[in-house]
Amino acid sequence: MSHKLGRCFQGILEVLEAFGLLICLLLSPVFGLFKSFDKAHKFWYQTKVFLPRGLFIPALRAHLEAKLGNHQQAANILDQVAYVLESEQGDDKISGVSRVLRDVYCGIFKLNILVGNLELATLTVIRAHQKIGLDRLPSTPGFDVKVAQVVKAGIAAGKLLEEGGLATLMVRHGDEPSLSKPENLKGKGKFKRQKNKDGATIIQCPTFDS
Repeated sequence: MSHKLGRCFQGILEVLEAFGLLICLLLSPVFGLFKSFDKAHKFWYQTKVFLPRGLFIPALRAHLEAKLGNHQQAANILDQVAYVLESEQGDDKISGVSRVLRDVYCGIFKLNILVGNLELATLTVIRAHQKIGLDRLPSTPGFDVKVAQVVKAGIAAGKLLEEGGLATLMVRHGDEPSLSKPENLKGKGKFKRQKNKDGATIIQCPTFDS
């Protein structure tokens, strides 16, 4: 009896859930309309900044390249747009230029992530912090400037290790991560080759002087 009641209760819940999903599907065009209003407002204030500076066509070209899947080309165009806006921003951090710059940085970050270029995406977050004082981009609130600095130092350390060197990554609370090469390691970890009397090659393990 209790088993039948449990199945009946579960069936009622499924019907209610299906009814709720149906209502959401019927209301989704309304929410899409509000989203269209937001896009129209965004297009309006960006146009007011782009047109006087001759950036409207490059911005449209970047949007078209992104739609065609040429994400790297679109990121390069937006990067040039950002440089022009940065040169005209001045000291006003709350101007319309800064608002559009924020959107451009978000676009550059997204495009670099799509092409797998984490380093440039990280540098974009740091760049936004330096130019307009943003600690994080609105599109990626979990990836703030502190995380970006750690990722940047980690990428630099990885490159150094790939080149056969050694690196020390220091992360201190409140300070920017620093990357340095250990000064007390001599010999640089290279294998030494020698030949014995019989002509055989002997490879010695790397040694480091203290």
